[in-house]
Amino acid sequence: MEAKSDWQIRKSLSDRMKYMLNNQLMCDVTFHVGIDKTTIKTHKYMLASSSPVFYSMFEGPLAEKGIIEIVDIEPEYFNMILQFIYTDKITVDSFNVKNILYGSEKYMLQLLTDECNAFLASHMNVDHACLVLQTAHDFNMKDLETKVLKFIFIHGSEVLDSKDFRNLSAECLKLLLVSDQLRCEEEYIYQKMLHWGLQKCNDKSLATTDENIRECLGDLLYLIRFPIMRPQYFTEDVSCKSLLTATEKVKVYQHFNYKTTDIFPSHKRMSKIKFETGVGRRRKWKTEHTPKPEMEIHIFLFFILLLYFFLAILYIVYLMFTYE
Repeated sequence: MEAKSDWQIRKSLSDRMKYMLNNQLMCDVTFHVGIDKTTIKTHKYMLASSSPVFYSMFEGPLAEKGIIEIVDIEPEYFNMILQFIYTDKITVDSFNVKNILYGSEKYMLQLLTDECNAFLASHMNVDHACLVLQTAHDFNMKDLETKVLKFIFIHGSEVLDSKDFRNLSAECLKLLLVSDQLRCEEEYIYQKMLHWGLQKCNDKSLATTDENIRECLGDLLYLIRFPIMRPQYFTEDVSCKSLLTATEKVKVYQHFNYKTTDIFPSHKRMSKIKFETGVGRRRKWKTEHTPKPEMEIHIFLFFILLLYFFLAILYIVYLMFTYE
C-alpha cells in the first residue's frame, strides 16, 4: 500500500506506528485470524517487544514459519489488541471486555489486562454486576469476584433484574443461591430462575416446557428455597406447574406445617425484601429483617399466656363481687 508523503512529519511515535499498521507498510508477518481466516499483516518487532509469547513465536529454534493461524480470537478483537500494542490506547466496554481480556491473558499483555481490570472495577453497578462476576469467575480473578459478590448480595433484586443475569453460568448462579446474604425475596429469585431456564431452553433449541426448564436448571433447582415462600404464592404460582415432582411439592407443604424438609434449603436469608406483584404497578423494595420461625412461635405463646392471665384476673374480680 502506498504511503502518504507526510505521515512521519510532526507525528507522534504512536501515530506513526498506527499508520504503518493500518496501511500495512513493511509488514513481515502474516496471520490468518478467526474462523474465516481473515488475513492480518503486522510487524514482528512491535509484537515481540510487547509480548513474551510473541517473542517466543518469532525467535529461537521453535520459531513459527510462514502464515500463523489464530483460531480462538476473532479479527475484530485481534485488531483491537494490535492497536493497543502499537499505540497503548484502547476503548474497553461491556461488549468487548471478555474477548480483550482473553487475548491479553493469552499473550501476556499485562498493561492491557490492567485496562480490562480497571474497566470491570469501575463498572460494578446493578446493570453490569453480572458481567463483572462472570468475567472475574472465568479468569480466576478472586479479589474482584469477592468484591462483586458482596455488591450483588446487597443489591440482589436490582441485579437479578439486569439483562446480564440470564447470561450467568450455572457456576456463578450457584455462588449467589447458596448464600444467606442475598437480599431478595425467594419468590422473586424463583421467577428469575424461571427466566434463566427459559433462556437456556432457547439457547439449546428446546421447547419451553416445565420439564425442559427443570432439566436446564439441574441442581440449581435444589438451591431455591421453596419452603420459605409464602404458602399462598407457592400454591398459586409453583404447585400448579410441573417444575417440581409430586413428592417435592408434598415435602414443601409438610414444611409449611412445621415438618422440616430435607430436599430444599429451609433457612431464611439474612434479610427479606418486600415483594409486590400486579400489572402496571411498580415494585417497591424495602429491606427488613426476618424473624425466625421459633421466635414467631414464642411471641404467639407469650400472648396466649398473657390472655389467660388477664382472664384469670377478671374471674377473680368476678368472684369477689359475687361473694359480697
